[in-house]
Amino acid sequence: MLLTWLIGVRGFMSGCGTATYLRGGMAPDVMVVAEQARDQGDPFQFTFLVLEAAQARALSLHQDVSFPLSVGKVLLCGLLVVASGLALGGRRGTRGFVLQVLVANLAFAAVEYALTRSVRGAWIDMVAQAGALLPSDVPERAGLTNPSLWWTAERVRFVVFELAILGAAALALTRERTKLYFQAVARTIDPGDEP
Repeated sequence: MLLTWLIGVRGFMSGCGTATYLRGGMAPDVMVVAEQARDQGDPFQFTFLVLEAAQARALSLHQDVSFPLSVGKVLLCGLLVVASGLALGGRRGTRGFVLQVLVANLAFAAVEYALTRSVRGAWIDMVAQAGALLPSDVPERAGLTNPSLWWTAERVRFVVFELAILGAAALALTRERTKLYFQAVARTIDPGDEP
């Protein structure tokens, strides 16, 4: 539950950041950022700056999809934070609520992933184009200019950090050991202690 709480906090902050950025309306020019970062000479810094600029630009280009999804992410991840916190405390009746929140977050993650394919495609193309600005002798250039590598990384990120963790948490809540934990906590709480 601590891991789902952390995922909820990260998703909440990410959704807030995206919504705030999109409301501001300032999209960076990826090639300008790439040229400035190239002059610094650090390939890792170049990758980070280009990736950040490309993702921000892609989100702004597809604002009609990305803004409502970011608001939905704020709401569902905020609910995940609350539900995870309640589950960590072992509050009575929390297990069913947390299961519902986890299933809702899993469904939302799948819908968001499906609806943002064009956003991923846009930023991956921008990163590949900007990566071509690096000198050919820089080893990081091959990875930056390889779109299939970025697509694979995004698929792995989605499966591992969204589906697998939330799914494992939902599965853990259905185990007998978890049920016994919640029952034990419920027995130790004095009914007069409940607010």
